[in-house]
Amino acid sequence: FKHIEVGWFGSWESRFDDNIHLTYWHADERTAAGVPDGWGVQVSVSRKLDARWLPFLRIGYADGGGAPLERSVSTGFAYYPSSDGSVSGLGINWGRPNRDIFGASTDDQYTLEAYYRFQLLEHLAITPDLQLIKQPAQNPGYETVWIAGLRARVVLICMLSPTSWA
Repeated sequence: FKHIEVGWFGSWESRFDDNIHLTYWHADERTAAGVPDGWGVQVSVSRKLDARWLPFLRIGYADGGGAPLERSVSTGFAYYPSSDGSVSGLGINWGRPNRDIFGASTDDQYTLEAYYRFQLLEHLAITPDLQLIKQPAQNPGYETVWIAGLRARVVLICMLSPTSWA
C-alpha cells in the first residue's frame, strides 16, 4: 500500500480546523486474499467559522484494491459549545459500494452519524456516537442498521530535550 498526500493549512495553530487535502493511494494485488490491485483519490476540506462551527466535505473515488466503496461523499459539521474542548457533530454520507465485492445489484448506502465528545480532562476525551445506515452493503439482509459506539481518546505527551537524544 502506498499513498501520497498534499495539503494546505493557513497556520500551524489552525492545521486541524482550516485545511484542504488531496490524497492518492495505490494498493498492490493480494493474491492469497483474492484482492486485485487498485487505486483511489480523496479530497477533504474543512474550515472553522466563528470559532464554534467546523463544516467539512470529503469526496472519494476508488477503483479496485479491496476498497468497500467505489465512490463516497461525506459532509457535516462540528459545533464547539464552549472552550473546554467538548464538541458535538453531525455527518451524512452517500456511498456506492464496490460492485466487485458486493455485486452489481447492491444499492447505494447512506449513513447518518451524530456524536458528542466530552473533554473530561486535558488529555482524556470520551465520545459516544450513534449511526444509522440505510441499505448497508455489508448486511444486505437489512434495510436499516443502527450502531452505537463509544470511543476514548488519550493523549500521551513525551517531552525530550535535545541533550537526551545523544
